[in-house]
Amino acid sequence: MEALIFLLIAVIAASILLVIVRHSRDEADKMQKEKEPGIKITVNHPKVPRLICPRCGSPVMLRGNGWECGWCLDSGGLDSLSRTRPRTELRARIVCGVDFPQTWTDLKDELEKLVPQHAAALLPSLRRAAVYEISLSPPPEDGQIEPTRLRDMQAFFDAETEFPVSDGFKTRIERDAILFEDEGVLSDDRFGSFWQSLLDALEEEGASPWETDTDRFFYALACFGSWRKGGPCADPAFPGSKDALQQAFHSRWELLHPEGNDSREYNDLPV
Repeated sequence: MEALIFLLIAVIAASILLVIVRHSRDEADKMQKEKEPGIKITVNHPKVPRLICPRCGSPVMLRGNGWECGWCLDSGGLDSLSRTRPRTELRARIVCGVDFPQTWTDLKDELEKLVPQHAAALLPSLRRAAVYEISLSPPPEDGQIEPTRLRDMQAFFDAETEFPVSDGFKTRIERDAILFEDEGVLSDDRFGSFWQSLLDALEEEGASPWETDTDRFFYALACFGSWRKGGPCADPAFPGSKDALQQAFHSRWELLHPEGNDSREYNDLPV
């Protein structure tokens, strides 16, 4: 008789322990989901509500006019059951990023518009200036780069035939190496060789800094420079970065065109 009592106590204790463990696990899962970034959306399914155990919340088995819970072994009449409508939680997260192939296409197109006669010759140097901006891109404030952005960068170098994978660009960029600085650097006090070549080409084609629209060109270039932060839609510093590049180039260009002088002087035309 005592053995039967101990067995009954053990069964009840095991059931209670299972309920506690399951409740703790559910609470842990809930807390983990609450910490995940994004927007949570709960969707109610248009189905018949589920019958659940009023003690532990598990689905029950119907037995004639009553019910029985296979989890906590509770039972009772149908009128004592709880009813809940099935729901699914969806979590959406907006991740901003730079479309590397499209940005590179835009950059090439804008170079063609700026210097149509010299674009083909300048293209190799433009590639290196673009890689410089990609390598220079600063990380987010928390230092955590979104994995999808890294994958986008890697896929671009893997697929883009104009950027040889053998050079190991993506690996070196992942290690924060700055590439092609001598060609790509552009600031108030530093002027890379690509920019000097572009400036010379503009001079030869008779372009004027006051009449030439470089806005789209520098927008595309600045996109490369902000890819780690997610590009224009996620990087608050993007407008300032783009304007700084554009202003540095135009400041150097305008030094060759002092106000009041006719640009024809630089094309060997009579004044």
